[in-house]
Amino acid sequence: MTDVDSSSRPADSGPGPFPGGVRLEDPGLVRVWTRGATAALRRERAAIDRVNVFPVADADTGTNLYLTLREGDLAVAAEPAEATGAELLTTLARAALLGARGNSGVILSEWLRGLAVAARRGGGTADLLTRAATSARSAVAQPAEGTILTAADAAAAAARAAEGSATGSAVGDTGPLAVVSAAAAAARAAARASRDELQHLRTAGVLDAGALGLVLVLDALVVAAAGATAGATTGAFAGVSEADGSMDSVNLDQLLEPASSSPVRGVPAVDGTERGALPHGAEAGAGALELMFVLTGPVAATADTVAAGLRTALGEVGDSVVVVGGDAGTGTGVWQAHVHTDHLDQALAIAAAASRTGSLAQVHVRHLEAVAQHEWGVVAATSAPALAGALAHAGAVVLLTGGLGSTVEALTADDVGRVAASTGARRVLLLGVPDGPADVKQHLDVDEVVAVPTPTDVHAVVALAALGTLLPIGLPDELDADVADVRATVDEALAGLTVTSVRGDGAVEALRAAAGPATVVATALLDAEVPDGLPDLLAAALTERAPEAELVVLATGRPGDGVCLGLEEEHA
Repeated sequence: MTDVDSSSRPADSGPGPFPGGVRLEDPGLVRVWTRGATAALRRERAAIDRVNVFPVADADTGTNLYLTLREGDLAVAAEPAEATGAELLTTLARAALLGARGNSGVILSEWLRGLAVAARRGGGTADLLTRAATSARSAVAQPAEGTILTAADAAAAAARAAEGSATGSAVGDTGPLAVVSAAAAAARAAARASRDELQHLRTAGVLDAGALGLVLVLDALVVAAAGATAGATTGAFAGVSEADGSMDSVNLDQLLEPASSSPVRGVPAVDGTERGALPHGAEAGAGALELMFVLTGPVAATADTVAAGLRTALGEVGDSVVVVGGDAGTGTGVWQAHVHTDHLDQALAIAAAASRTGSLAQVHVRHLEAVAQHEWGVVAATSAPALAGALAHAGAVVLLTGGLGSTVEALTADDVGRVAASTGARRVLLLGVPDGPADVKQHLDVDEVVAVPTPTDVHAVVALAALGTLLPIGLPDELDADVADVRATVDEALAGLTVTSVRGDGAVEALRAAAGPATVVATALLDAEVPDGLPDLLAAALTERAPEAELVVLATGRPGDGVCLGLEEEHA
């Protein structure tokens, strides 16, 4: 799949204006559309999250779609006023790709990239929507019907039909408005029908969350096109609905109302009570951990070959595989990959192998059941790949900073901000993150960011263990936000922690020297090449020095024979 910049067509070229003087790639239209679609997703994200059951009921599709498009909108807003529409669509697609969150966000980013590719090549409105749908479907290893992909296909087919019927008629004078209106209506119909196409949706009694998100994006496009069309005749680009002069019409009210006698789980009923939602994390796929990463490297083969190779390899170790991106036109390719897996080590090995001639960035892991919308979220950074799964199971979203045998780019405030936002929390605790919260908070829709100094991975493990009985904290509809003082809990746990780093052959003596009657927990993080049988020897030494103490042994996956010991003493 060739990216937008690889075409030889001039950057400011594109299709000629429609008879009414409006193009879908008009820069004013693109700016208003991205702003409106982002606002609509932000407003409706909680409603979409509540009906999220496929591929995994992890209650975050709305949030992921919003966070993905928000990255694109911020990038578009930062572009100079003279940028062309095609350039803005390119910027939108690239920023969405780099900031994509979750399965749905990655698919949306590829849909946007398809739009940009077609715009660069000079296609009409139907061409843009067709290429977007084709690109999105090709990015998914195992496409399912009744999803965002079905809605995208329906929108594209309706756009082609509308554009064909308008050719040579007065309808064509409206420019892209009639075409995108038909597309949006078709996507809405596909979303309504999704419950009958996918067993998981039928069982839960809901419509597909991803399809609902695309409906919002296309409805916002209709509003922007209406404003552009009005501006073509009045000289003033309205960019708002003609009904009430606002974006309020871009919502999911009708779709989220029960369309039949089948209950809509998680959506308020007429009497104001909430119907029973599916259990958080209810399984639609096999993988419990979500891995995402950005791969950058030279394009030795076609971009399609790189993406297809990743899809095949990741598909052997997990499901919900989506890989998007391609050639940036400079000999360098950028891809975003997503997989749900129970074999994190193998999935990370695939990522490392793919990046041997390039680099990885934004490598993050989360547990699909441990992370939910709550008051406090936790982001933990580590260079220990084998530890990532344990930290994710404990409730953190984990950023991997190394230890993969390939180049991992240094964390940026953007990286931390994107991952922190994906926790779905109002307040975020940062563990082991090198940058301070000041640079991170500007990227988040949060009330508070707290950075806790964690000089070693043991500090992060102990901090999460202390919060283990508290996370998720302060569900807004169940608990008071101040039920637990998270920072005080972590500070208290770390105050009684002593950490020692040694070589493997000296670990037993180091533990024996450091442990004593007051020791209650000893944590040992072992690198990959420590002596065989070391966990048993450490257990014996701890029993000798502190018979009642608990030993926690975790592998880091890092090369070498290092051991990091952390001893916690009973609090006074």
